[in-house]
Amino acid sequence: MAASNASLATVPSFPAERRVKFRYPLQLTVRFRYIAEGARFFGQGLAINVSSGGVLVASEHQVVDGAPVKMSIEWPSLLDGRVPLQLIAIGWVLRRGASHFAATFERYEFRTMRISRHLPVEAAALSGRRAASPRTATPNP
Repeated sequence: MAASNASLATVPSFPAERRVKFRYPLQLTVRFRYIAEGARFFGQGLAINVSSGGVLVASEHQVVDGAPVKMSIEWPSLLDGRVPLQLIAIGWVLRRGASHFAATFERYEFRTMRISRHLPVEAAALSGRRAASPRTATPNP
């Protein structure tokens, strides 16, 4: 038995991956708001990668480490092939750089998005709706 323990000791060790959850490389629009020193701040950015535990966001808006943050991420899939979705996530800013920040997901849920009444032709074709013209557009009830 001693010989087998010695051979195990010679097996090279590899650095362990710090991330527990797999990150998916995506480019999704993110709108966020956070509170720092009693004031509310709003910003927009681009989700670079997403996991079930958090997100990395590229943004020129400076956020504060440790701040609570609420994010609305435009999801790439459509519900029933026609209804746009958004991921609403609440978490904390873990770290930030000059043009990005990482945040956790403490709670999240998918919600449907309202389709703009001035939907561009390309987006309308994807959603199965006709694009509204400025003359015929009606307000959403």
